[in-house]
Amino acid sequence: MLIAAVLSAWVQFAVDGAPHARALVTTACPALRADGARIPMRVRAPIDLDRHWDEAVCDAPVPPHAKALAVENTPLPAIPRTVRTVVVFGDTGCRMKGGEQQNCGDLAGWPFARIARSIARVHPDVAIHVGDYYYRENNCAPGIQGCINYWGDTSMSWVADWFAPAAPIFARVPLLLSRGNHEDCKRGGAGWYRYLEPSAATACADPIPVDEGTMPYAVALDRLRVVMLDSASDASDTPADPARTAYYQRSLDAAAALGGGGGGDAWIVTHRPPYANANMSAVLKAKPAEFAPFTLVLAGHVHDFATANLTGFPPLIVNGEGGDELDEADAVGGFINGNGHAFASPAPFATKQFGFAVYTRSAQGWSISLRDADGIERRACAFAHGAVGC
Repeated sequence: MLIAAVLSAWVQFAVDGAPHARALVTTACPALRADGARIPMRVRAPIDLDRHWDEAVCDAPVPPHAKALAVENTPLPAIPRTVRTVVVFGDTGCRMKGGEQQNCGDLAGWPFARIARSIARVHPDVAIHVGDYYYRENNCAPGIQGCINYWGDTSMSWVADWFAPAAPIFARVPLLLSRGNHEDCKRGGAGWYRYLEPSAATACADPIPVDEGTMPYAVALDRLRVVMLDSASDASDTPADPARTAYYQRSLDAAAALGGGGGGDAWIVTHRPPYANANMSAVLKAKPAEFAPFTLVLAGHVHDFATANLTGFPPLIVNGEGGDELDEADAVGGFINGNGHAFASPAPFATKQFGFAVYTRSAQGWSISLRDADGIERRACAFAHGAVGC
């Protein structure tokens, strides 16, 4: 029997709220093995060498309560029945754009591979990526030693930025994947829709509509409910754009309906920090009840770790320190002020350091351990009684 060449395989939650196994292969789609049963995987996207897509993408829903999963000889993580530990990370790719050039071959200059190994060692119940996977938009700048010209929205760039370094995570942790602005349809959208889009859509619409984006969906994880909101396609975070504000009105209406009524915690995850985005802020200030079902807001986009407690809204935590060039600490604070939001106590906190965060359920709420690229705790924070303190 011919065994498919599995280049990569992972488990991610889709718009149906259920986990799906996905795989990259160079031959026919293999079977997903679940507790000994063989489940055919369907072709999500075929090989397309003319557009530099060198592998097929396969997909299959994971049976409920399956304990042992694999795609051919590639093991996959089981879906946890209880969720106590969640890793949050994001903004992970290596920047190659114009004069902005990270050294993608240097584990100090671009440490995402180290971060991925550290996340795998934590072995959390689930991991949330807050967006921005693809950063290799131009060829190597002159003088960068060891730089390899994998660039553009192609298989090679996505393998270099995401699939190769993230492999240790794939083997250990099921994923919730948020779409970042680097995955909008003018940048890495073709790769996003091909590989990671949680719906059945496999390509950007042509022409790109002004309200482009996937409607929110919810994932129930034990006593934690996570609602995923697509904020990739704004041209800018400010000023407000009426077309995008209308998109967020519809999206936030849907998110609020999904977030309520489940009991326990409800988190909303989106790439752009809502309070720092003029379009989302316009909707939220007119209709604060849109965020009433949620206890916490998770975002990325700004390349640091930051927390903000706000009057009348759930706290915000930015987890954008996953590998791309870091921003100055608390770069998000000025944008929040500029959109007319009022800070509450405890005061905002921010730190500029590569790494990730481990959220662990406690009797009071959630403890938050800020880890560096090697997994060493550098700061302890807590989310309890409706506020985040560090």
